[in-house]
Amino acid sequence: MISKRILLFSILFLILGISLFSFVFTNLLNHSRMDTIPEGAYIVPWMKPNPPIQQLPDSFSIDAVMANALRISIIFTITMWDNSTRVIPSTVYLGHDLEYLYVGGKFVGMHSNPASEPYGWTQPNVFNIYFDVANSGTLTTPEAGSRMLVTIDVPQETLAVDSWSDMMWIYEPVTYKHMIWMPTKNYLRSIGQGQTVFSTAYHAADYDNSTGTLTMLFARSLSRPEIANINALQMKAGERWVMGFLIELEFQSTTIDYRVDGWPMTTYGVWSNDSSLWPKLAIDLSNPPATYTGVPL
Repeated sequence: MISKRILLFSILFLILGISLFSFVFTNLLNHSRMDTIPEGAYIVPWMKPNPPIQQLPDSFSIDAVMANALRISIIFTITMWDNSTRVIPSTVYLGHDLEYLYVGGKFVGMHSNPASEPYGWTQPNVFNIYFDVANSGTLTTPEAGSRMLVTIDVPQETLAVDSWSDMMWIYEPVTYKHMIWMPTKNYLRSIGQGQTVFSTAYHAADYDNSTGTLTMLFARSLSRPEIANINALQMKAGERWVMGFLIELEFQSTTIDYRVDGWPMTTYGVWSNDSSLWPKLAIDLSNPPATYTGVPL
């Protein structure tokens, strides 16, 4: 009789132990991140580009495609190599679904890059977005960022090609010898790693040569766990993240003397890991709607 009681209590304690372990693992070791959204944060709405980015024609209206996106009005002021100033009224568009963060920009009067040769190498116009993923106020490796590049033929003033690059906050040992935002593919190449999986997926661009208005739009994954060592943005379903973010617009050149302006502050050339003054961006995956303005989930 006593043996049966001992056996019964042993089984109960075993069940209790397994339940406790499961609770600890689920709620402590594998807990969901649920940040509190601070006052003044930019809340990214649920939405999908319509039509999808990969189905966009050569010419499109980003105002229609990103009709329900968060819009941020920015005036970029870029000092050029001849000390002239290029003022570029801009709108940045942000939206998300369960899988992607959609990032777009319309840059009025940006025109082609003056560093381009009339009949030679065309230098790109570049749109950057960077994230302080932990929202700590200090950048640490690898963080997460995206860059879209568009080249505009000179003197034809027509869009030539667009491309993208993942970005990471990392020490660059050759040219800068400092912590910088580096294209992830360049970092992988520098360490001899042939990994080619990146977070940015679809992208599109449009250029109106009558007004010099350049439009860029791309989708970047909210989670690619297989590349967590080079991309810290790894959201899980049901989570809510608040991150610091910074936007830049730049003209590249054949040298490292790029021309850049940032929002809310210019940071290029400062080499600072201080992100404490960056505005806050909130992405909430805990409340998915059934539809996105008629586009199914």
